[in-house]
Amino acid sequence: MSILSKFFGKRNPLDVPLKSLNESRIKLEYQIEKVENEIAGIDREIAILFERAKRARSKSEELTIATKIKTLNQRKKNLQKTHMQLNKQLMLISNLAIIKENEALLKDTPTWNLLRRMSPEELERHLTEMQLDAQNFNENLNQMLGMTDQTIGAGVDFEEDEELAEIMRTIHAVKEGELEPEVAAEKVTGEERPKKRKEDWFEEF
Repeated sequence: MSILSKFFGKRNPLDVPLKSLNESRIKLEYQIEKVENEIAGIDREIAILFERAKRARSKSEELTIATKIKTLNQRKKNLQKTHMQLNKQLMLISNLAIIKENEALLKDTPTWNLLRRMSPEELERHLTEMQLDAQNFNENLNQMLGMTDQTIGAGVDFEEDEELAEIMRTIHAVKEGELEPEVAAEKVTGEERPKKRKEDWFEEF
């Protein structure tokens, strides 16, 4: 099932009312925010587990904590994939909404006729690849309709080879004082805190 048919059934996407598109956009934005909050929560949980690992008294306890971290990290990766798909859907709906907002200007133009001749699947592909903006709409729509070789959200491969062993090594680094729990969490989840600029350092003094 295509994304558009999931939202609006078998009707031509260009016939979907702008109100329905805006309602779908708001729902997607809410879902994206919810997923982002879940990911942030998992990052906090992983940092707490590394803090607990500093006080672990046995290999068995370390392994239990490492397994929990691995499970949480896999959950985060799944959420990241969901986040990517939701953003792809949001781009699609937003682009279609911009076209609908400009429908009066587009009608009876070659561009509108081209859009009308597209199958729902072809139109969806183009709308997903586009990055339309309400301000530059008239200038770049025709050019973007020719962009058929871009792919957005092609998927991310996540490697998990020796993941548990790497988590255990990181736990030991935390216990030895070589890493802080927050840094260890960033290392395992692949997140990095933004580096401070020189001016940021001066502002602290």
